[in-house]
Amino acid sequence: MEITDISVTKVSTDSWGEFVEFPLVTVMSKFDEYNNADGDNPQARRKWMGPVGDVVVEVETNAGITGVGVGNWATGSIETIVNETLSKLIVGEDPHERERLWDMMYRATIPFGRKGAAIEAISAVDLALWDIAGKEAEKPVYELLGGPVTDDIPCYASNLHPVDHEKLEEEALEYAEKGFETMKLRFLHGPEAGREGMKENEEIVKTVRDAVGDDIGIAGDAYMGWNVRYAKKMLKRLERYDMEWVEEPVIPDDIDGYAELRKASNVPISGGEHEFTRWGHKELLEREAVDILQPDVHRCGGLTELLKIDSMASARDVPVIPHSGTNPHLHFIAASTNAPMAEYFPIPEWYQERQGEQESTYADAIYANPPNAEDGSIPIPQSVGLSSEVNRDALEHYAVE
Repeated sequence: MEITDISVTKVSTDSWGEFVEFPLVTVMSKFDEYNNADGDNPQARRKWMGPVGDVVVEVETNAGITGVGVGNWATGSIETIVNETLSKLIVGEDPHERERLWDMMYRATIPFGRKGAAIEAISAVDLALWDIAGKEAEKPVYELLGGPVTDDIPCYASNLHPVDHEKLEEEALEYAEKGFETMKLRFLHGPEAGREGMKENEEIVKTVRDAVGDDIGIAGDAYMGWNVRYAKKMLKRLERYDMEWVEEPVIPDDIDGYAELRKASNVPISGGEHEFTRWGHKELLEREAVDILQPDVHRCGGLTELLKIDSMASARDVPVIPHSGTNPHLHFIAASTNAPMAEYFPIPEWYQERQGEQESTYADAIYANPPNAEDGSIPIPQSVGLSSEVNRDALEHYAVE
């Protein structure tokens, strides 16, 4: 089999609906113009996230099999890297030789890569190659990884944006009633909001804990919006709520800060969503910086690299809970004994009501068969390949020139 062509489609962040407008603390919240803690600046995240969210890469072969991979999100630069560098390396090559092709792509992009957009581009191509392998074998990719270790994948409800405390409480109860045993909330404030912001962050956690009781796991996402000093104080306030983890409390390059927080607090620390390749995650593990590792297969280097990351984490008894619950992640989790659950983005009832007659897009609009949780778990995918086929109508609608 031979690779004959590669095509790239950039997808607008409009496909994520209002998901990018909800109030929460982010890595940019320290700047007033990008802070939406009060919900009165809904364009704050759109200003710095850029117009392009996902990038769909399709790899064609002379066997009539086309593999689909998605990179996230790199503001469209994935297209340039695929077209000007990666395509020249892999067109004409055998798609089965994933390890060799990965190494070629990585080495060729070192001068402008190693992290960020170049690795996200490699991720998309690598996923497309795995998709080809599954389609050729007429099997789900997890069958190529040793077979499934479960029939159903537990997942946590990842939403709980604190638009107000009444909606937050209703949403938490809704998820508990739907069978989710773990849920993740977003914090509103970072250091710029001072002690009042700390109080409000704590009140968000208290609201959810009071709503669902002690038997539901609660995690919280700071999305890189804190610093070490602030996080230490915040984590101390949160210890009483028996949290499952606090995610990305500081920027990803502050590995010293991660390690310091993990040693200083009883609250488990998670991270890795914005880390790249086995080498980046190896440092997190060797420095004992996280209790839970959260790589993203669409960013970290694809499935070829995620398997290596999982092996390193498993050897250190650090669980891997990937960022986002896309179908490629489900194939990985289905075949791993070290990945206990998936992230899942349910659409809150209040959000659906606000949308009215408008069809809710949310975070999975471009996929033909997005994951669907029932009773807090997702059945393992049954379709061949990585189950990453796209909704062509949606892809055309949200495509960015």
